[in-house]
Amino acid sequence: MEQSRNAQPHTLTLEGRTHAQLSGVTAVCCFNDREIVLETAEGEIALLGERLHIEQLNLEDGQLDVTGEIAGIEYNGPVKRREKRGLFSRKRP
Repeated sequence: MEQSRNAQPHTLTLEGRTHAQLSGVTAVCCFNDREIVLETAEGEIALLGERLHIEQLNLEDGQLDVTGEIAGIEYNGPVKRREKRGLFSRKRP
């Protein structure tokens, strides 16, 4: 998997299933008290559980702290961006 030059690999530290610290976070895609979906240079990470709460978020440093009852962590591959094209453009051979 190729990373951009400025991309920072992520780290995940889980303390007793009640506190997670992540680095390398580039965006928070969505969140509620049962799921937090994050974007990193290496793909998406979903934290699953109950009463999840974002305690601290600093996207400039890529840091995120989460508390709650963490029941699972899901990794998804890199987020693929669709090529932007005009309405009448077509791909040439």
